[in-house]
Amino acid sequence: DAAAERSFPPCMRHMKRVLDRDHKLKHWGRLQYGLFLKAVGISLDDALAYWRAHFTKVMTDKEFDSGYAYNVRHAYGKVGKRTDYSSYGCVKLIKSRPGAGEAHGCPFAHFGAAQLRAMLGAELARKKVPKAAAALDELLGLVKGSHYQIACKRHWELTHTLPDGSSLGDTDLIIQHPVQYYEESTRFYVAR
Repeated sequence: DAAAERSFPPCMRHMKRVLDRDHKLKHWGRLQYGLFLKAVGISLDDALAYWRAHFTKVMTDKEFDSGYAYNVRHAYGKVGKRTDYSSYGCVKLIKSRPGAGEAHGCPFAHFGAAQLRAMLGAELARKKVPKAAAALDELLGLVKGSHYQIACKRHWELTHTLPDGSSLGDTDLIIQHPVQYYEESTRFYVAR
């Protein structure tokens, strides 16, 4: 949980929060989040235990085994076509079209202004970002201009600063993938 709050990109942190709250995600959310967890090193056994722990709060073990465990194994290439699926990059997430009750996609591209303002404002406050109000306006301005990946990169820079305000991050960083965001964040915290 600490690593997720510290280093997951906003898209994955959002799905984790929805899963923590509702103990379920719809199909595309499970796929997007599950493939991300796989890509950042969660083993199949740990993934099954993770999903089971959540889903069995709203269903039985038998329902989980019959309706969801297969899909987790399938994403890891252990059943079905035995394809080793990769996690989705930012462009695919931005182009996705989540419907009502769905949590997948890119928050910068799919959230309404009020929802995005609330989520980002809380994150900037939690991370004690200096001049958080101005930073939030900057992020929302980028989103208004449809610069979703630049907003995500700027979010990374704003939330990964040293106490003196300097950043170890690569200012030329372009976020192309949620796993890249996570790996850059992890490197930042290891270097600190």
